[in-house]
Amino acid sequence: MKNYRSVFFILTSFMLIFISCAKDQYYIFNDEARIQFGPPIVPRGTIVSEYQDTLKGATFYYENPTVIKDTIYFDIYTVGKLSKTDRRYKIEQVNLPNVDNAIPGKHYIAFDDPNLTSAYAIPTDSVHAYVPIVILRDPELKLKTLTLGFQLVENDSFKLGEKSKLWRKLQLTDRLSKPNNWTASVSQYYFGAYSVRKHQFMIETTNDRWDDSFFTEIFNAIDITNYYKSVLSTALIDYNNAHPGNPLKDENGELITFPN
Repeated sequence: MKNYRSVFFILTSFMLIFISCAKDQYYIFNDEARIQFGPPIVPRGTIVSEYQDTLKGATFYYENPTVIKDTIYFDIYTVGKLSKTDRRYKIEQVNLPNVDNAIPGKHYIAFDDPNLTSAYAIPTDSVHAYVPIVILRDPELKLKTLTLGFQLVENDSFKLGEKSKLWRKLQLTDRLSKPNNWTASVSQYYFGAYSVRKHQFMIETTNDRWDDSFFTEIFNAIDITNYYKSVLSTALIDYNNAHPGNPLKDENGELITFPN
């Protein structure tokens, strides 16, 4: 009896997998044009999560005071046949609970602004594009971090793709904030848990920006990453030795450390 149950379980599982795959195949290869967000385009062989860019952070902290706006990009993809003409897609803001939501026209350029809507399009014969989110340097960003949630909306050009890939979230501020690259496992291995005070210490120690561009640069050469890890670990030891009984702590009172 146990053997029959095992066979039945295996066959049932196989059928569920087959049905699921069949649905996925239909969804991917049907002729109806659909649109959804996706991961960034990376070099062949690089492993990234398809949900890697679900949340991004942006800060004006490093910029000259004369810089009043910036553009953050998200990757978007189509499903279905190519088109011989540009195809516009539509996005809208989603106000999220328990956060300070960004205000269009104040913290970012509205998605339906006439000067921007033409940028929300998939080029001819393409399945990929970059979604530009233009953020504005409002004085309020010096005091807090705001959240901009947004989602795709069906229009004449596109039906919607997979439900889990229809939304994205952007956090914007004018304060020192966690770089997007810090979430990568290599960042955790080399620099440990993030805190604003640790981030400040890294900038003070090396006189480098330690933003996303800098992380990308050093991660392209492991020897350089190891060098900075050594420099920061040594600097932290020197700091703690120079402040007996008062080691470096983060904004939450936790002891700052770097991985051994």
